[in-house]
Amino acid sequence: MIASHVAREQITIDNTAGGKILTITNITGRVRYVEIQVLTAQIRVTHDGSTAPVAATTGNLWNPGDIKRVWGPGNLQNLKFIRESATSATIVVDYWGER
Repeated sequence: MIASHVAREQITIDNTAGGKILTITNITGRVRYVEIQVLTAQIRVTHDGSTAPVAATTGNLWNPGDIKRVWGPGNLQNLKFIRESATSATIVVDYWGER
């Protein structure tokens, strides 16, 4: 499968209760995977859609400079993010799939 770049967004990850989610929803039928780059501060990420990330305790810790790939529309809809410390983080999300 050859994937094409479909969209890009930049999201600020703050201390939103329950976690921040990806905001581009009108293209999920075309998206096969995303690449997420963490830019400015550590974040916590959960993948199951029901567990809220909690700073310092719950979720995978991603660091500035990390680039993560997440496959499948269902998995993308289940991602939740929260900042790890008092500093909000920024992530860049590149969506890949069918044009």
